Amino acid sequence: MLGWLILIFTPAFSQTDSVKIIEIKNADALIGTRINGQSVQKLIGRVALQHDQALMFCDSAWYYDKLNSIEAFGRIHIRQGDTLSLYGDKLNYNGNTRIATITGNVRLIDNQINLQTSQLTYDRNAGMAYYTDSGNTVSRSEQLSSKKGYYYVNTKEFAFKGNVVIKNPQYTLYSDTLIQNTLTDVSYFKGPSRIVSKESFIYCENGWYDKKNDRCQFNQNAYVIAEKNILRGDSLYYERQRGYGKGIGNVSIEDTVEKIIVTGHYAETYRNIERYLVTDSVQLLKIFEKDTLFLHADTLLAIQDSLGKRVINAFHHVKFFKPDMQGLCDSLSYTQRDSLIRMYHHPVLWNEKNQITAEYIDICMGQKEVYFLNINRMARVISQEDSLLFNQVGGLNMKAWFKNNELYKINVFDNSKTFYYAREDNGDWIGLNVAESKDMTIYVENRQVIKISFLTNPIGTLHPMDKIKPEDFRIDGFTWQIKRRPLKREDIFIWN
Repeated sequence: MLGWLILIFTPAFSQTDSVKIIEIKNADALIGTRINGQSVQKLIGRVALQHDQALMFCDSAWYYDKLNSIEAFGRIHIRQGDTLSLYGDKLNYNGNTRIATITGNVRLIDNQINLQTSQLTYDRNAGMAYYTDSGNTVSRSEQLSSKKGYYYVNTKEFAFKGNVVIKNPQYTLYSDTLIQNTLTDVSYFKGPSRIVSKESFIYCENGWYDKKNDRCQFNQNAYVIAEKNILRGDSLYYERQRGYGKGIGNVSIEDTVEKIIVTGHYAETYRNIERYLVTDSVQLLKIFEKDTLFLHADTLLAIQDSLGKRVINAFHHVKFFKPDMQGLCDSLSYTQRDSLIRMYHHPVLWNEKNQITAEYIDICMGQKEVYFLNINRMARVISQEDSLLFNQVGGLNMKAWFKNNELYKINVFDNSKTFYYAREDNGDWIGLNVAESKDMTIYVENRQVIKISFLTNPIGTLHPMDKIKPEDFRIDGFTWQIKRRPLKREDIFIWN
């Protein structure tokens, strides 16, 4: 009652057009005095003050009426509007500059977040509260700490700077700078940032995270490590609930176990990069122990088989280069389970001097070398001896065996036929050996045929060189496609 009586008989303060005077709304006791030559009113017990729509509460205060400022002590509470509240142990407030400094167990609370620090400055002119010596915030689902923090009252945005750490049940984020909007629940990363979870590790230098919709985007040197896969790109977008991601610009996906790297300028990923699609200047690198296979196609699609093993499918204008083997086809698939490459639709394969064609070709590869080829339906192997002379092997199917990446044996099945130019030991031509058999086995050494075994009903004829026209001896389906052969890795991007 005493406090209200004092307020009733307190003279009204003057007010100019530009500066509003701090108003005393309540105090249990008011004592006038002078400190250091300044007129001071001491307010004691249940103090309530108002300045330009902001209410201030405390246990006691010193009011400097000539300076239009206060020092307040004990259970400080500043309330502005319906959402913002500030708490602390001590307050210095200047009504002319509208700047408040709160110290000791400081808390800033709005509808979404609770900020805690040891000292906070609230600039009401700028609509901004900030701390410069460490603080942390707590929301419904996470806790954040940083060296510096800025809160913009009108936009409900926080800006955190220096050693920013967010701890969430699903992940921990480390950043240099973070901007967080408490209304939209969207956070923006500025500077080097890392997001660590059980499923993945993410790095970027610019990006955003939409907490409500569980979506995010990472830019500038961005990459994601998920189990055995590494995804990189100029821009990486991800939806956690769907497990869907998208990469744009200089995208690469690396399988660290299979030693496969896929690059392109556009990618979509699924299930934490276990499945993906890559287009636009696509290149696949398969790293072996001694060399690397380089492959290009219009599109690459990676899926999983029933055993959870990856299958990579390449579609249209497929071309690849490996120092000991090159090839092209319309479509190709690679299965991780058995390290098998299957070439479809007009495949052509080159190994050393040999050109291999069929309806489809299977390549069984290990980490060190090619083990064997299955050459299926209309199988043909051709090698050139000079501009007109071609050794040729044909059959319905073939199996070619390799040792140290060199062809050493070919099994030919059904309707086997060979055109083979024989030489003397000194290199002179003997003639053309034309042979047919149901099945046959061809043995190769130092890239030369050394023996042919005819297994069923063989028929053979040796034609002297001066009695033949080489162009008359061509196996069915003969084509010589040497101009299409990629001779270096850059040639995989040329389709002719």
